Amino acid sequence: MTAWIEQHSTVLQIIASFATLLIWVFYAQLLFASYRRIRRPKIVINQMLGHSHKARFLISNMSQEAIHIETVLLCLDTGDTRLCEVVTDADPEQDQDRDGENVSGDDGGGKYQARLEEVTLQGPLASGKCIELGAMPNLLARVRRHIEKSDQDISQKGRVILPDEAHENGQDCRIEFIAIGVYSSEKGVIGASRTFVYDCNGNLRPEQVQTTQHSGMLARRRMARLHSQYI
Repeated sequence: MTAWIEQHSTVLQIIASFATLLIWVFYAQLLFASYRRIRRPKIVINQMLGHSHKARFLISNMSQEAIHIETVLLCLDTGDTRLCEVVTDADPEQDQDRDGENVSGDDGGGKYQARLEEVTLQGPLASGKCIELGAMPNLLARVRRHIEKSDQDISQKGRVILPDEAHENGQDCRIEFIAIGVYSSEKGVIGASRTFVYDCNGNLRPEQVQTTQHSGMLARRRMARLHSQYI
């Protein structure tokens, strides 16, 4: 046995070196995958308070670092038409109904900060934190008012059908939330989206199990074009 090992020592050394190289490559791949997973941004868009039309929605930052939220879009899709509206800032119609509140900051920094969080979703969202988008009836009411106040007629927008109208017609309506932001370790903007279906029975349920992340190169370009369109 010893003589055979001595005779084939060169071949055995090559095999051992190659096996060691494979082990190092395997561990390097594990370390790189772990690093990418830690550095990769992750935004979660979730529904709460049941599946009724009064459900509310949250945007959560599950990344390792803070994400600066730039724009939040609400898109309605009934199959034939699609309409997107910006819901980043508070609805001016509802904001005017809040009497006695001061947004100038004269009442102190703490109250001003609390007030700022009520009027806009823009700003840094720390890791593990979440912000509320609002209730679906309020969000849809904003879309309806935006359509009514638009310079274009509804028919020129492709005859947009809102979920309540689709429900009356026995149609399903897809409601997509798109969050666009800036992550420190990524160039340009990143985004996340999730679609919910408002069915003909009046139930609101998520179409996908998870939130779709738009952090790849091509996806970031699409988010950048979408962001420039609605800023």
